Amino acid sequence: MADKGIRITISDAPVLAALDRLEAATNNRAEAEDAIGAYLVTSTQRRFEREVGPDGQPWKRLSPRTANRRIGNRRRGFENILRVSRRLEQSIVYAVDDHEIAWGSNVVYAAIQHLGGEIEQPERQQTIYQNYDARTDTFDPKFRTKRRSNFARDVSVSAHTITIPARPYIGLDAADRKEILAIVEDHYRTEGGLQ
Repeated sequence: MADKGIRITISDAPVLAALDRLEAATNNRAEAEDAIGAYLVTSTQRRFEREVGPDGQPWKRLSPRTANRRIGNRRRGFENILRVSRRLEQSIVYAVDDHEIAWGSNVVYAAIQHLGGEIEQPERQQTIYQNYDARTDTFDPKFRTKRRSNFARDVSVSAHTITIPARPYIGLDAADRKEILAIVEDHYRTEGGLQ
């Protein structure tokens, strides 16, 4: 895990107490911490599939403008929030260091997708491609790729703000706490010789 970036700390008293009890009984909680880290990665990736936050709330729906963007030869649609390329979902990893379990992503846009925010876009020049019909002296209003265009022009795009809604994916819910306690209990029984 990188030291830079945003850090969210979750201190769950029942989980910490169970891990301390495991360490007192076995003097080894590393395997349990690895199992918990692997579980947290899987649980987080399932949130991407269900498109809900740790609090159970559905993620905010895509804007119509985003849903109408084309991906290949079809419209994107309102499905697969944060999962068009699956880059963010597949970048979730965990690390255990000094009895601390950290999980998250090193993708540059991970934090703004989780927390939401605004991106200030400065004014810029851009080349757009369209089709020009010489017979009618009109432009087709659709933008084209350079290869499928017969006319290019430079335009000025004014400064604007892009608002990205928060779509939290890192965190613990009640099912996660229950599973983590079950993992610790299983390791307590097997490592502590109580089985």
